Amino acid sequence: MTRACILIVDDVQALLEALPETLRLRMDDPDIDTSDSAPEALRRMAETDYDALLVDIKMPGMDGMELLEEIKKVRPDTPTILITGHGDHDLAVEALRLGAHDYVTKPIDPEYFVSCLNRAVECHRLTRDVAAGRRELLRHTEELEACVQERTVERREALHREQVARRELDETHGRLEDLCRQRDLFVSLRPLPDSDDRL
Repeated sequence: MTRACILIVDDVQALLEALPETLRLRMDDPDIDTSDSAPEALRRMAETDYDALLVDIKMPGMDGMELLEEIKKVRPDTPTILITGHGDHDLAVEALRLGAHDYVTKPIDPEYFVSCLNRAVECHRLTRDVAAGRRELLRHTEELEACVQERTVERREALHREQVARRELDETHGRLEDLCRQRDLFVSLRPLPDSDDRL
C-alpha cells in the first residue's frame, strides 16, 4: 500500500509540529506536508494530489471555511477534515454542509483524530479507484464501439457487394432465359427439311 499523503493547515506552529508526530506514531509512514496559511495550502494543493487535508477553521486572513470552499473548487474529491475549537459545534455543522469530510475538536483526541484521518484516506483512495475503473470502462466501451462501428461498415459493404452480385446474377439469369426463349422460338419456326430436299 502506498504512503498516505496528508496536508495539515494551521496557523499555530505548535500544532504543525505536534500533529505530524502524532500521525507518524500511529500511521504507516505517512507523507506529511504542513502549511501555516490558506494561500500557501492552495499553492501546495495545486502541485500535489493529497489523500486528505486537515484544516484549522480559525486562521487569520482566509479562514478554514473559506479555504474549504476553495478546496471544493480545486480538489473537490479530496476529503477535508476541519479542526474546530471546543464549543464550535455550529461551525462544524456548517463545515459539514459545505462538504467537509469530518471534523475534530480541540483538544484533539489522538485516537479519534487518526481514525478519522485513516477513514478519509481510505475514502479518497476508493474514490480514485472508482474513477480509474470508470475511465478504464469508458476506454473499453470506446474500443468496443469502434470495433462495432468497423464491423458494421464491413458488414454493410459485404451486404452491398452481395446485393450487387445478386442483381448481376438476376440480370444474367434473365438474359439467359430470354436467349432460351429466343432459341426455342427460332427452333419452332425453322421448317423441317422435306424428304425431297434430302435427295
